[in-house]
Amino acid sequence: MTMGSELGHLDGYPFEVRYSHGSVARARVAAELTADAYTYFSRMFSGVEPDIAVIVASKADWRSIQPYGLPYFNDDDGQIRPGIVVMPAERGDFWKAMGEDLHEASPHEYARLLATYPDGAGGLDLQPFFDLVTIHELGHAYEVLGDLRLPTFWLGEIFANLALHAYIAVKRPQDLNTLETLSSVGARSTRLDARMRNEGYTTLDELEDHYTGGDDPMSPLNYVWYQHRWQRLAATMFDADGEEGLVRLWNCFHEIDHFSSGGVTASLLVPLLNTEVSEILAQAVQNWQ
Repeated sequence: MTMGSELGHLDGYPFEVRYSHGSVARARVAAELTADAYTYFSRMFSGVEPDIAVIVASKADWRSIQPYGLPYFNDDDGQIRPGIVVMPAERGDFWKAMGEDLHEASPHEYARLLATYPDGAGGLDLQPFFDLVTIHELGHAYEVLGDLRLPTFWLGEIFANLALHAYIAVKRPQDLNTLETLSSVGARSTRLDARMRNEGYTTLDELEDHYTGGDDPMSPLNYVWYQHRWQRLAATMFDADGEEGLVRLWNCFHEIDHFSSGGVTASLLVPLLNTEVSEILAQAVQNWQ
C-alpha cells in the first residue's frame, strides 16, 4: 500500500497532510509550520510550488530504510504525491541514540542540551528540534521537484540546511536557540570528531560515495556528524550573506547543468561557488576536513 494513503487526512493546507492514528496534534504542528515555510520559499524560489504530502507517521506506519525518528523526503514513483515529507509522530530509538552519543562525547555540554530540550522528567526530548527539521525536508522538496540541479548529494544537504536556517532566522527568530543548540554542541565536540575520523567517514567526497549505500554505507550517526557541521555552516553563511546567499545558490543551479557528467568533486565546485554563490560557502568546501 502506498505510504500515507491509509492514514488520516487534514484539509486546509497548500499540500496534502496525512497522519497516523493518535497523531493529529503533531500533524497540525507540522502542517502549520510547513505551510508558512511553503509560502516563504515559493516567493524566494521562482514561484515554485512543489506538489507534496506531509506525512506524520507512527513507528508502525514508518516505511523507510531510515531509522525511525530521522525525517526524510522521498520522490520515488508511486507516492500519493510526487514528493512526500515524512516526519515521526513520536520519539524513537534514533533520538535516544543521538542523545547518548552526545552525552558520551560532550559530557560538559550535555547540561546545555537538557536545558534546551527538556522532557520534563530530567531527560532529553529532541521533539522541538525535529519539528523544525520538517523545513529541512521541505527544502529538499523544492530542490528535487523545483529542478534544482545540484551536482552532489552534500550540496543538496547544505541547500536544505541553509533554507531551514533562513526561514527560522527571518520568520521565527524565537526558535533559533532550538535550531542551533544541538548542532553547536555536536560540531564543537572534539571527542565526537576524533571518533568519526577514526571509525567513520568525514570528507565531502566520502559522503558522496557512502551515504546512499554502496559496499560500505555510513551509519546514521556518522551522517548526523555531517549534519552538525552543515548546520553550523548554514548559520555562518546566513550571517554573512543573508537571504541573498540562499537565492544565489538557487539561481546558480535552477534548471542549469554546470557539469556534463558525474564524478563532481568538492574541489571542482569551489570556483563556481566562490564566484556565483558565496565566498563563505566556497571557503568552507575548500577547507573541509
